[in-house]
Amino acid sequence: MIDAGTRQIEIFAVSGESRDAAKARLDKMAPAASLSGDQMKFAVQAKRFRDAFNPGDFSRLLMVVSRDEPFEPLLHQALAFLNDPEKLDFKPPAGIFYGEGDVPGKIAFLFPGQGSQYIGMGRDLVDAFPRTAAVFDAIEPMFKQEQSLRHFIYPELTAEPGEKSRLEGLLRQTDVAQPAIGALSLIMMNILSTFQVFPQAAAGHSFGELTALCAGRRIDETDFLSLSVWRGRLMADACGADKGQMLAVKAHPDAIEQLVKESGADVVVANKNSPEQGVLSGSSPEIEKMLGVCKQQRIRAMLLPVYAAFHSRMVSDAAEGFHRKIDAVEVLPGTIPVYSNKTALPYPADEQETRRLLGVHLVSPVRFMDQINNMHADGVRFFVEVGPKNVLTGLVNAILKGRPFKAFSIDASSGKQGGVHDLAGALCCIGAAGYPVDLRAW
Repeated sequence: MIDAGTRQIEIFAVSGESRDAAKARLDKMAPAASLSGDQMKFAVQAKRFRDAFNPGDFSRLLMVVSRDEPFEPLLHQALAFLNDPEKLDFKPPAGIFYGEGDVPGKIAFLFPGQGSQYIGMGRDLVDAFPRTAAVFDAIEPMFKQEQSLRHFIYPELTAEPGEKSRLEGLLRQTDVAQPAIGALSLIMMNILSTFQVFPQAAAGHSFGELTALCAGRRIDETDFLSLSVWRGRLMADACGADKGQMLAVKAHPDAIEQLVKESGADVVVANKNSPEQGVLSGSSPEIEKMLGVCKQQRIRAMLLPVYAAFHSRMVSDAAEGFHRKIDAVEVLPGTIPVYSNKTALPYPADEQETRRLLGVHLVSPVRFMDQINNMHADGVRFFVEVGPKNVLTGLVNAILKGRPFKAFSIDASSGKQGGVHDLAGALCCIGAAGYPVDLRAW
């Protein structure tokens, strides 16, 4: 259950077998609006409504309520929304989540890769759910660096010029960033399980594929944390003096491949992210060459905050070492489909084929766009990004534009609104769509 010290955020929820039934219960919420100044009584009222909420009901309305803002205006907005059927086809006002009928399809978890890390990520979630600190306790003996992993993520910031940039650079190091993202993604996934929210399919982007395999019960949590540390360590050690760079290019991956061919640059399209973006990987001189080509062609391009040229031959030594580490862990049968970056299809049931596929993952292009298209074709309609930032949510929105789906991140504001606030919004979104969620754990 969420720590009492974070109760400045409340979730109010109502549901009913009809829209009128939900409205009748919403009307009963009016007395609670006058209690927002009394923390204890307000919390008791919110809990009473959450305990009665049933995501299986036909009509479902949920609200994220901050103690810094009056509740009454939000409640009036919710009532006005339900009283105007024409509005129901549009997005509800901010802080209000509404849904009717059956779930739209399968729910999937997506897990981010390196580049999504940032200083302080998930700090208030770890504070709000003290039991999640067990993940850090488990990974620290594996991490084995001069500073703890937690210290890299949550350093003591000073007012010295350039201090934050220096600390961000330390977190960006491959052997730090990957276990850091892995640990936080696992923490977020475990928090969701507290509310009985589980995926029916999973996928990850680059490093995030490891987390997806853990979510799909193909590897257990201990082996996942160990592989996270070793993957980062091997990739950091594999590159020579020039670790290479990665360049995000705002164009269709097919157009990027043609641009590379015409330029003669020795780079690869390492990530096929969306119809609007691909990522090049290669040595620093060759990536700088492609950056110049993009500028000449007036194509937007940006160097990524990663420490090496991932998914290229520059990390082939790491792939060999990682394959040996994979052979040392148990590959489990799994419980849900986990989609592969390399094939864009679910991982095979065969244990040895799974090991082989994961073993070549480091040097294979990430076909994320094809993955999402295939997941949608297989009935996934609800994508939940579990991990720092909301990069994958943006990619899914670009990939599936014009088709029925919903995508959002547990860290929707990248920490700007606070992780507890973002988590509340995510749980409301899940409950409004009709997926199982146990709000009694709030």
